[in-house]
Amino acid sequence: MSRPRALGSVAAVLIVVFVAVDLVDVAANSATLQGQIGVDYRLYMNAATSWIHGGPFYQPYQLTGPYLISAGDILYPPVALVLFVPFTFLAVALWWLLPSLAVAWCLYQLRPTRLAILWIAACVVWPTTPLKFLTGNPVIWAAAAMALGTLYAWPSVFVLIKPSLFPFALFGGRQPRWWVGLAVFVAISLPFGALWIDWIRSVLNSQGGGIAYSILEAPMLAFPIVAWLGRTRPSPFERGRQRLPRLGHA
Repeated sequence: MSRPRALGSVAAVLIVVFVAVDLVDVAANSATLQGQIGVDYRLYMNAATSWIHGGPFYQPYQLTGPYLISAGDILYPPVALVLFVPFTFLAVALWWLLPSLAVAWCLYQLRPTRLAILWIAACVVWPTTPLKFLTGNPVIWAAAAMALGTLYAWPSVFVLIKPSLFPFALFGGRQPRWWVGLAVFVAISLPFGALWIDWIRSVLNSQGGGIAYSILEAPMLAFPIVAWLGRTRPSPFERGRQRLPRLGHA
């Protein structure tokens, strides 16, 4: 057996063990996890509803001085309201269903190898991933943006709704369509005006976060990239680029 194949086999065994151990842990703590279902979803819907009716999006204590980050603090930038506001009246299930479909579409289009699927499984069962999915944390939409970004380049820009994960938003930056996506993101951000100042204050006043605040969420956004690296089919923007010379020649 060749060295790369042997290393691949060892990696596969380790991943399977990790997945199995994590699934056992999830099963053992299922009662606790059930109490967390939709917690973050309700938090952000309540904040968006408050804003719609003229109330604050960020709490006054976030703007007046230092505070220790705790559950219930709003740290998303105001442009996230473009996502939150429609879901104050859309069906609740769509909050989870649409990102799930985006990820499924990514996997269907890229057809990752079996080894890549094992790495994807490891990312999916990473403890933070199921927790954020169950609570309905908006990071699931950043993961959906990343998944679609591996297919069409420009959607990865919208990972910026979670600025602490901004490196993922750079995927596809060499494509002109990515810059179009960035222009759209900037355009929909501008109308929030002074609310951006409030966001900056809330972030600067926060304590207990730091530059690695969202590092545990990185596997959620990494697995679409793993699928792309292990793809057996080119992504749609790659297929389009492959057709250009023939179209130009014609």
